[in-house]
Amino acid sequence: MTLQGEELAALFARLMRVASQEPLDTRVLLATCAESGRRVYGARGAIVQYAPLSCPDISTEGTGSALRTLAADAVAWKEGPGCDARSSGAALIDVDVTTRPARVRWPSWAPRALALGFGRVTALPLKSTDDLAFGALVLLGPPEATMDEKALASARCLAETAAHALALQRQAFESRVLAAQLQTALSSRVVIEQAKGMLAVRQGLTLDDAFGCLRRHARTHRRKVTDLAREVTEGRDDIPPR
Repeated sequence: MTLQGEELAALFARLMRVASQEPLDTRVLLATCAESGRRVYGARGAIVQYAPLSCPDISTEGTGSALRTLAADAVAWKEGPGCDARSSGAALIDVDVTTRPARVRWPSWAPRALALGFGRVTALPLKSTDDLAFGALVLLGPPEATMDEKALASARCLAETAAHALALQRQAFESRVLAAQLQTALSSRVVIEQAKGMLAVRQGLTLDDAFGCLRRHARTHRRKVTDLAREVTEGRDDIPPR
């Protein structure tokens, strides 16, 4: 394995490790993606855009404060190679930013990139397993730094790995949210059942009638049934008989 291959393997492993480390932190993962692109391909800088398919917000990260600002501004402008790759799902390969077509295509982005010393850009979409783009990896270099086929192949591999890592982290986050929701629902159900039993014994009701009493009292007083049930079990609310 070549030195570049060893570094690639190490960075890919780091991406997957960051995706699952505690606590889950998308910002750290995006920064790792951007820095991986810069280090492995000798790019002068890199930017990542990330917009989960279920979320309208677009997160950005870049190598260095100037690129972080450019990444955020590009989203506000709704232009730039990252926005194009993310919205179209198609890669932009080794685009010369100094040309008139690039400046016309990106009237706000291109002058800023040139002012920062970037003259060439490659933008690769980050795609889900069903081929939907939810982000982009943007690699930037000086005007004379063209990207060869070997570097492009490595860049595509990194983009695929970054997309997989982001998807895994998103799945882990959603699983935890679902688990928390299920735990809350279970806890609420237990409290309600306890309150039903206490009311049934106290007022000589069936469990169904006790629940009806609990629900009517909550509705009349504009309370949540769970909150009222908890107060009943703690002896802080005494619902009068029907």
